[in-house]
Parts: sequence; C-alpha cells; structure tokens
Amino acid sequence: MKRSLVALTVLALVGCSTPLERRQASGGFEYEHATSGSQLQIPGSLQQPNYDRQFDIPKLGPNADSSLIGQRIDVRPPLQVLPLAPGTRLQDGTDSITVLVESNDDDRSLSSDINEALLGYLTMRKIAVASNSNGVISTDWIEEQEVVGKSWWREQVYKVRQRYQFDVAIKDHGRSGSITISVLAHEEGLNDIDEEIVLTDADKRRYAIDMLNGAISYLNFERTKQQKAKQLANGRGFNSELGFDSDGNSAYIAQAPIEQVWSRMQKLLPVMGFQIRDMDRQLGTLFVEFSQNSGFWDNLWGGSETLPLEDGPYQVKLVENGATTSVTFFDNDAQPLSAEQITAMGNTFRELVKKELKDL
Repeated sequence: MKRSLVALTVLALVGCSTPLERRQASGGFEYEHATSGSQLQIPGSLQQPNYDRQFDIPKLGPNADSSLIGQRIDVRPPLQVLPLAPGTRLQDGTDSITVLVESNDDDRSLSSDINEALLGYLTMRKIAVASNSNGVISTDWIEEQEVVGKSWWREQVYKVRQRYQFDVAIKDHGRSGSITISVLAHEEGLNDIDEEIVLTDADKRRYAIDMLNGAISYLNFERTKQQKAKQLANGRGFNSELGFDSDGNSAYIAQAPIEQVWSRMQKLLPVMGFQIRDMDRQLGTLFVEFSQNSGFWDNLWGGSETLPLEDGPYQVKLVENGATTSVTFFDNDAQPLSAEQITAMGNTFRELVKKELKDL
C-alpha cells in the first residue's frame, strides 16, 4: 500500500538532514505518547467546580487524518503565487494554480510572448521539453540529487525526479490569457526511487507554485528587457523631410514608425513652444497651445526670429504609412497649416528629430 510523503519515517543518516526532515518541526516528539490526565473526582455530595473549556482541544472532523501528528506534520509555511511580471495577476475566486496575463505590447502577440518566455525559462534552467503543442508545454524529467549522508561503503544520495505541464489559454480577442501549471509526475527516494512515495495535494501545490513563480519571474525579466529596448529605440533620432500626408496636406514625413514619432513629439513640441494640453493616441492626435512669449525661440532661432504662427490652440496629427509617419499641423478649426508655415519651421523640426531623445 502506498504511503503519503508526509507519513514517511525519518531516515537515520549521518551528515546533512534529509528533505523529509526539513519539513518537520525541530525538537522532540515525545508529546505523541502523552496521555490525558484523569479528571478531578468530586464526590457527588459536593458542588462541582466550573471548568474553563477555552483550551480544550477540539475533536477532529469526519474527514480529518488522525495520523498527521508529530513527525508527519509538514510545518513549512505555504507558498503563494507571485504575479510580479507587468500585466499579470491572480485569478479571483479559484484555487487553481493559475496566473492571468495581459498583453503589454500592441506590437507583440500575447501567445508568442508567453510561449517564448516559458521556453526561455526552461532553457535557462536546462530543462528539456517533452512536447509543445496547442498551448500545452510538457517538460521532460527534471532530476535533482543531494548527498544527505555517508556510510563506510558509499554515499547516501536522495533523488527527486519530476515532470511539469504548463497550459496556456488565450482569449479570442488576444489581449489576455492565462498560465496554469500542474505536476505530471513525481518520484523520489534514497539511492533509488521509492515506489511507495506519493505526493499529497499540498506537496503538489507547493512544487507547482515554486515552478510557476520561477516562470513568472523570467517573464518579468523578458518584459522589462523588451520595454527598455523599446524605450531605447523610441529615443533614437531619425530623419524627416517636407512632403505631403495622405490627404495632400503639407506635412513632415518622418523616417520612423509611429510609436517612435509619437514618443518624440511629446518631448519635441514643448521645446518648440507648443504646450501639450491633451492627447488621443487612438486618433494619433496631440492638442497643443502655442505662445510666441514662451522663451524657447530666443534659443532656437538665435534672437528675434519667431514662427509665423499666432498664439493659440493647434492640433498635431500623426499617421503611419508603412515605415514612415506623416506629421501634419492643423489650426484650432482643423484646417492644415499652409506650405509656407510648414516650410518656415521645417529646419528646426528636422534638426530636433535627429537628436537623441535624452538630448532634447
């Protein structure tokens, strides 16, 4: 008959403690053999005393395992799932080992993002993948060995072998999904695998949470690295030239994708004297206020020269066209600025977009 892992007898070895001993309370377990004292006998002719029952040990419920005492009790604190990566959170109202994951980059597929992170984590841990299909990744055997003692003829080696499975589910809209982990198989024993050892549900959960937390930490590492790379790319300068947008209006044609130009305009426009009042990323439009008395033009134009613009509100619209982005300036009535006005501030615009973002 197979026995629960927490019900194993402690191995008597010389040297380090075994993995089983580490889950047990320190000190002795003589209390297991303690017997209850007899209650004070009071003659029936006398008044019975009032007993304080607050320290009475309650009886076990019908489903309780009465054998879980002493060395058989796992005293380690429970592990918790730690959704520390950007866009991750716990699934509310469930007891499954699941983390919800949201997309944090419109340019990347969430399915690919999660799959690459899980495979990258397993590769880093040098864990072989047994199968990877339809959002289900199963690992090969992960074996760990630990010398826990020595005898006069050989070392005592405790072996643990495990296999895990990651289940990735993506919502139809592709913006959110989940990662669930489970322990597929577990074997352990001293020197050889002990077929009588089976995991308790608590141990399965502990092992699964530990593996999932490692994977989420790696996802956090990857997402942080991608975000830094994106910020670096958005901070690089790029070329621009006078041209026309898709509606035939005079505009600047930036040789960069819209995300890079959008990031640049938020820093560039204030330098040019346009205070940003509002932004609508979905429309690709920035709502700004221009003032000749901003003080910026003394530095940019070398003295008395100013832009041929009246003080007041304007709009700046960005439209992506393949590898380029058009930047069109409109007045408060949504009328495009003239070719003369666009040309007049063209040199300054082209010089500023060439600079690194940190230099603006």
